[in-house]
Amino acid sequence: MIIGIFSKFDMAGGSEFRCTELANGIAKYTEHTALLLVEKRFPSRLDQYVHEKVEIVENCFTSPEGFYKSDRILIVNSDSKEFSRTDYWRGKTHRHSFSIEMEKLKNKKMYFLYNFIVSPSRHLYEFEKYGADVSIITTNKKFFNEITKQDRYEQIRIFPRYTLESPIDPDLLEIRLREPKGPVCFGMHSKRLNNKWNDEFVNLIKLVNEKYTPEQIQFRFMGVKGNLIEKLNFFENVTCLQEDEESVKDFLNQIDVFLFFPDWKREEPWARVIAEAMVAGCPVIALNRGGTEDQVLRYNNGFLCKRLKDYQQNIIYLMEHRDIIPIMSRNSIRIAKDFYSLNVNKKLMNILEK
Repeated sequence: MIIGIFSKFDMAGGSEFRCTELANGIAKYTEHTALLLVEKRFPSRLDQYVHEKVEIVENCFTSPEGFYKSDRILIVNSDSKEFSRTDYWRGKTHRHSFSIEMEKLKNKKMYFLYNFIVSPSRHLYEFEKYGADVSIITTNKKFFNEITKQDRYEQIRIFPRYTLESPIDPDLLEIRLREPKGPVCFGMHSKRLNNKWNDEFVNLIKLVNEKYTPEQIQFRFMGVKGNLIEKLNFFENVTCLQEDEESVKDFLNQIDVFLFFPDWKREEPWARVIAEAMVAGCPVIALNRGGTEDQVLRYNNGFLCKRLKDYQQNIIYLMEHRDIIPIMSRNSIRIAKDFYSLNVNKKLMNILEK
């Protein structure tokens, strides 16, 4: 079976790593063929992560054979609303002007994976007139249930629907139990996008530093947005690194607890950075929005927060009960095994082979 995985690949972010690792899993753990169908150009930073058996097809709409020969097509939507409309596939949007032969979609099994917003899925009924066999994959229970609950999805509720995590290759991380002997290090890494970082990080560190010295607590950040770096560098116990200054493996290996503190309004459907931190063995303190509840089990491998005070209280709790950190660390390692590439690949193949 030939499995084509399509996305825009505009950058080397979480969605793009998801696509790459899904393709890698197919290549490593099955006898099937994996294609990465790239809207335009494949990010060079991802080249080193692609398995040698995975075929990359750039500008896939100018060379659409990759779509036609695929027995299954997995469309990873990321933040592109257009992918769920037939106009996109007919070259009638701003993204490109090349139309595939829509009649070749007849009986084609197409799986639309929603890993940023799920609302565009309500347009998938448009593919029915071309005879495509459409299924929906969501990255969290919230999206999955939204389709059931809201009337705007009435026309697509009958479509087959699944959930699937993002695959994490454990071989790319150092997995260890967190048992801090010196200062406890709290850290976060992300892209430098504005809403990936909460401006109240400054107030949070001020509050925590009123109780603890740099000999007791440290903060480590990588990829901080520009207007926040200078404010954070003011603190003696804060280290700020440029985006990708260290590998994810090396960065996570130097922290004890992962802080996921994006803008209050940002809703991560399934944060890959949280999953990587859990695989590596970090407890997690995270914003309770989107799919975070599918990753962080409250009071078991971390805490979920809704306001600044929650972050402050949970950091202090771990500082005052350091013996809880290795217990939560062990739980993160246990829960995160569901995110291993091998296990996610099994779930994916179970979906695709139905």
